[in-house]
Amino acid sequence: MSENKEQVFENEEFEILLRKYEDMRSGVQSIFFDVEEFEQIIDYFLDDFQYDEAKEAANLGKKQHPSSVEIKYKFVHIFIEQGNAKKALALLEAIPDWEDSNPERYFLKGTAHCLMGKLKEAERQFDRALELSGEETFEALLNISIAFENVRHYELALKYLTQAFGQQPENLSVLYDMGYFYERLHKFDESLKYYERYLDLDPFSDNVWYNIGIVYHKIELFEKAVEAYDFSISLNPDYASAYFNKATVWIHARNFDRAIASYKDFLEIEPENTQAYCYMGDCYEQMERLDDAVSAFQKVIEIDNTDPEGWFGAGMIYILQNRHEEAITYILKAIEFDGSNLDYWINLGYVSEDAGQIEEAIKCYAHVTRSDASDPDGWIALSGLLMKEGDFEQALNFLRAAYVHHPDTAAIKVKMAVCHLKMEEHSLALKFLEEGLKKDSSLLADFAYYFPAGSYRIDIKRVIQKYKS
Repeated sequence: MSENKEQVFENEEFEILLRKYEDMRSGVQSIFFDVEEFEQIIDYFLDDFQYDEAKEAANLGKKQHPSSVEIKYKFVHIFIEQGNAKKALALLEAIPDWEDSNPERYFLKGTAHCLMGKLKEAERQFDRALELSGEETFEALLNISIAFENVRHYELALKYLTQAFGQQPENLSVLYDMGYFYERLHKFDESLKYYERYLDLDPFSDNVWYNIGIVYHKIELFEKAVEAYDFSISLNPDYASAYFNKATVWIHARNFDRAIASYKDFLEIEPENTQAYCYMGDCYEQMERLDDAVSAFQKVIEIDNTDPEGWFGAGMIYILQNRHEEAITYILKAIEFDGSNLDYWINLGYVSEDAGQIEEAIKCYAHVTRSDASDPDGWIALSGLLMKEGDFEQALNFLRAAYVHHPDTAAIKVKMAVCHLKMEEHSLALKFLEEGLKKDSSLLADFAYYFPAGSYRIDIKRVIQKYKS
């Protein structure tokens, strides 16, 4: 909301107007409002995202002022805010020709075209709006940049915002958006330049220091990122996101102790945040403090026992502790709350296989292949288990299906070579072994697992020798 609108909506006169409107709306009394008053009421609801109330006010305004162009424009604003660009354009076309010199008409057309992805036409309409705005284009340029920002076209947003910067180079809102748009475009030096200009004018902006932390994090200047987040926190000790992001920086710097300390600071502000406990659990796992990791994931379950990440996280730690039965119980619970997560299914397969529950493991791996044939891990795990069980024919059936989806995956080719060789199909074995080892010679160990040294035919030996490190 602009400063001027805030002043309008917060003054006593507008409060009286709003009460009168509510009386009229509820049928307490019949009251006439002029067009400007309806505009204020509609803007009040729009700025509060109360679109149904805004539309009701516009309809009441239309009843009292059926020929008002200003009310029509408010309907266009409502349609645009609701994402209904086609209705907005249709209504704009119905606005009388005498409005052809009104820049608002073209600004709204540009915004509607923007929403529809017609960017060239949007630019054309916006440029016409600027032509008609005379010398007072600063606010229009800001609004145009926001229209392009809303559809994530930051290059075009910058095209107009740069013009606004030329008019008011010390405007804090412009400097902030320039820094943000350049960051979104991964032009980090430019982003930092505008954020630093902002801080030259206002060094006490916790949000700008926070955004600078984000930029430094993205360019992997971790110490500078932490320093920026610390400035943000010193200005606003309750800035939860700054603590959270600071922890993320420490994780990327592989300083897990400090990451945990930052998550604990964050949890002082948001004690029920399960995501922070999950990340703490991951940090403890990296530090091999497995009991602490389990405690972190158990805290997630305590806060929200329907959160699958808590159950899954604890289950994965139990796998590391060789507590297979508990791991299976917890991962099954995660699947109960999120059965679509294939990472849960494949890890349930792994732990079931380790626990000797072969049929259950096969079911899990098969579920992964059925649910997402594009995921090679399910195919590799399923065929690998069947091969360990000595069922090379069935494994090869699955590998053939896998090969259709993953013709370039080396692990699948090497497994096919093993199966073909076990079934004495030497030419096919030779073909797939050559192709697989050419892509990844480290898979030679997987091939050798199934055959004792010296058991190869001469043609297989030649391939092995070629890729032996």
